[in-house]
Amino acid sequence: MEEILDGKDLNITQLNRLIHAAATVITEEINGTGKYKLETQRSKTPPWVRHIHESIDGIRKELSA
Repeated sequence: MEEILDGKDLNITQLNRLIHAAATVITEEINGTGKYKLETQRSKTPPWVRHIHESIDGIRKELSA
């Protein structure tokens, strides 16, 4: 992460995307839900990710209205 961020000026959207990507990778490493997972198993999105997605969807709806 330090190498990616070194000398970069990220806006809040880019920073949020980077944090989300890092959190996804860490979650997959901890839960073992990476590419080696059997295809018959369903991937369950962590509750905190669902909450963030629902929050973003709500904000988008408000902005479009």
